[in-house]
Amino acid sequence: MIKSTNKPLAIVTGASTGLGKKISIDLAEKQFHVVMISRNEKKLKEVEQEILSKNFICSLVCADVSDAKSLKLISSKINLENVEVLVNNAGIGIFNKIQNTSVSEWDNQINTNLRGSFLMTKLVVDSMINKKNGKIVFINSVAGINPYPNSTAYVASKYGLRGFASSLREELRSENIKVISIHPGATNTSFWDKVEGEFPLDEMLSIDDVSEAVVNSIIAKGNTVFEEIVVRRTAGDF
Repeated sequence: MIKSTNKPLAIVTGASTGLGKKISIDLAEKQFHVVMISRNEKKLKEVEQEILSKNFICSLVCADVSDAKSLKLISSKINLENVEVLVNNAGIGIFNKIQNTSVSEWDNQINTNLRGSFLMTKLVVDSMINKKNGKIVFINSVAGINPYPNSTAYVASKYGLRGFASSLREELRSENIKVISIHPGATNTSFWDKVEGEFPLDEMLSIDDVSEAVVNSIIAKGNTVFEEIVVRRTAGDF
């Protein structure tokens, strides 16, 4: 069991790289005890050392959030009653024409992007309802609002995620739980390393700016909730 502290507990999935890593660091700097979850233990430990070197608090759990069996491991490590924030960030994108999209590519994106968020939300929601307090954040995409070609599985997962978050928001309003969806445009992260094609990384959104929008939505005070935030570069989508 992760040792309890007097700091609010925030879970971030997909925390070993990219936006999840940056959100974890930024939340730690805002005095959260951040529990970082990812399948990549090596990279998680690198993020952990970066946060600890700044004298902030974090913990890590190596787990696959799309696998229901992992929930037992996660719940055995975390006192769920202490969770104040869940950031559902874990996600993958594989871009292909529909005739070239394999069943495994479809399943991997639906399972990671949508099923994982469902499972993690189910894990923490009872304790948030009991406390009448909590924040559940979904890192979505502009692909959850607008369709794009060669992205059927990815777009389907993100549209589904938006629908899930929107329905959840209505369900949890009376419980004083804030449900937040963030829809970034193309962001300069390692997400693009495995995507075929030429993409102008230097013209994409800054990871620092997107993380700042996420963290600001989390620390909003009182009864204010930023329900859906679209973050695009000024010039619009590519």
